[in-house]
Amino acid sequence: MRIVHCAAAGFESARRLASDEAHGHSFTVSAHAATGLASLRARLHEVTQALDYRDLNQVLPSPDDAALADWIAARLPMAADLVLRSAPDRGVERDADGTRRVWLKSGFEAAHQLPHVPAGHQCGRLHGHGFGVRLLADADRQDIAALQAAWAPLHAQLNHAYLNALPGLDNPTSENLAAWLWQRLGAVVPGLCAVDVFETATAGSRYDGHRFRIWKEMRFEAAVPFDGHGRYTGHSYLVRLHLAGQVDARGWVRDFGEVKARFKPCYARLDHHPLDQLPGIGATDCAGIAGWIAAQFAAGVPELCRVDVLENDHDGAECRLSGEGA
Repeated sequence: MRIVHCAAAGFESARRLASDEAHGHSFTVSAHAATGLASLRARLHEVTQALDYRDLNQVLPSPDDAALADWIAARLPMAADLVLRSAPDRGVERDADGTRRVWLKSGFEAAHQLPHVPAGHQCGRLHGHGFGVRLLADADRQDIAALQAAWAPLHAQLNHAYLNALPGLDNPTSENLAAWLWQRLGAVVPGLCAVDVFETATAGSRYDGHRFRIWKEMRFEAAVPFDGHGRYTGHSYLVRLHLAGQVDARGWVRDFGEVKARFKPCYARLDHHPLDQLPGIGATDCAGIAGWIAAQFAAGVPELCRVDVLENDHDGAECRLSGEGA
């Protein structure tokens, strides 16, 4: 079990890439590191403020997303995994070891039904989703334009389709859809690293060519001690549960509804309670809460590989049980 803290910062800058005209972006970068949250947040803010309202071509000769992530990483005093977003649909991930992945996010609208669920399960009925898709590839071998070109014909095939009717998608769970996309993209995107499929805003699946990882998000409201004088404060927390493994006969690592149901007893102890009174909790910061959830939940869900707890949109901690990355 390993605790990683996460924080984010933003900056507004202009840049010119290749033959493009100079244009501006609202950049966001999140950092994931073993150092304490307060230190991580302060150092990240300090580094990114040096880029705020700057012409990035005066900072870097070619300020693309990967180069920006390298520049930020070199100035942080701690080893950190970074996720840089230069637009809502694109950016780059940079691991602490220097590995970089460019990512593109898109989506499509489609209908499906799942044929192997138990009788009466809601997913057995014909229904639809606004699916999200995120493609990640080696940044030294691919760029956004290449990912866009590879995705375009698949988007045309999937958008407004009945997924069960497509060859190879007779059981279109989000896991199987991620694998289906991987098979078709792998031949045209050398260096493809992973495919994410967002079935809803709070649940999705990843396939990296070897195994699947799913996640389910929930929110809870809770109080925590504010100071040594008995005063409390509170947060609207987000908890994200990650499970990894292979798919079963139903096409799932686990049913998202089953994950939520199994988490319900744990959720009931968190929601609308003072967290310092939880039996066995060591600390009431996000790291302590994530560790407590992992200890409570892992015994009944052996596929659990990571628990994220955020106290706002970007600050929190991850409890990694099996080396899962950012």
